[in-house]
Amino acid sequence: MKIQKIILVTIIVFIASASCTKFEDGPIITFRSKSVRLVGTWKYESRIDLIQNQVVTENLPQTLYTYAKDGIYSESTNNNGTWRFSGAVDLVVKDTTQVEVIWEIIRLSNKELWLRKDKIEEHFLKE
Repeated sequence: MKIQKIILVTIIVFIASASCTKFEDGPIITFRSKSVRLVGTWKYESRIDLIQNQVVTENLPQTLYTYAKDGIYSESTNNNGTWRFSGAVDLVVKDTTQVEVIWEIIRLSNKELWLRKDKIEEHFLKE
């Protein structure tokens, strides 16, 4: 009986210490930080126009987007700059011309990244 209580308490502490997400579409519980999940190279999966309710999955840009651990951002089109998180759900990307683009993160899992800006959602898969 004592061992069962210890196991139960351990499980509760483990779950409580897990990072819960603030992102609209999850994941609900993750054991990886936002930065660890974002770091890597991403390619387009789809683009959604939320006003017209249209999903585009063909003829998407072939651009690859890479987020490095040190806050460096680069595109396969030779555009680069920096990235950082702002608040609980915003991703701020600043290119070499110092133009900042702020994306709302809708979903950030180890393999999926969904971003929203100006009624457009862009969905990416990790390469």
